Amino acid sequence: MKKRRVTVNLDEDVLQALESIEGRSLSAVANDALRQAMTSEAHRVALTRWLDELDDAHGKVSPAQAEAIEALVDDLAEHPSGLGAA
Repeated sequence: MKKRRVTVNLDEDVLQALESIEGRSLSAVANDALRQAMTSEAHRVALTRWLDELDDAHGKVSPAQAEAIEALVDDLAEHPSGLGAA
């Protein structure tokens, strides 16, 4: 892949963490991290757009629905293998 030289100012702790990854160049580690961050951000933007489309088509969730959704997410976080798992 074609490379371009750019100047980036990094916080000291970030630079130290990047440099601590042995066996890989700083550029390779930074490229991988930026690709992952861009992928996550693109996914977040797409999800937000989809949720906005659902709101437009079906209306926004009510406070009661939001509470139920939050409880479901909390339950899934506590029991990743299934709801209400013992």
